[in-house]
Amino acid sequence: MNSDIRDYLWNASFEIFYDCYFEEIIADRLVHFWSVVDDITKWLVAITASSSAVAGWALWTGHGYKEIWLLLSMVASLLSITHSSLGIQGRIKTWAENKKAFVILRMEFQAIRQDMIIDPQFDSDAMKKRIESARSSYQDAMSQLSSESFRSEKLELKVQIKLNELISDQIEV
Repeated sequence: MNSDIRDYLWNASFEIFYDCYFEEIIADRLVHFWSVVDDITKWLVAITASSSAVAGWALWTGHGYKEIWLLLSMVASLLSITHSSLGIQGRIKTWAENKKAFVILRMEFQAIRQDMIIDPQFDSDAMKKRIESARSSYQDAMSQLSSESFRSEKLELKVQIKLNELISDQIEV
């Protein structure tokens, strides 16, 4: 019976380890996405700001440059308006915090699994309590996730494929 409990604990720890790692990578990708949007917005706003407009006016005299400058100015205006309405800074902060929480949880489950490997005759009751505590932290972290329009099925599939490659040596068939 103890062997069955140990097997169950091993499998349960892997499932949550996997889920934590998955959420960590999702959060990392979203932090990266929103950081790029933030950087592009700041850059475009900076080059089309009134202090840079004088440089832009010089471009107006060249053939085709007027349209480019108008397009850049329009895009910068739209991005600066949507930047605040989308709450990009808040999204970056939130997803960075989510990533941190899932990194900590993933590392906790890695430690749990390593301890099971080091001592195959581990105390199943103590390990069960340890896993339940970490699972509770995982549930708290999951409840902190907010909806994200850029968290698509396509992104999740890419992350799943990447994660499966990263931990292929740990996936039992």
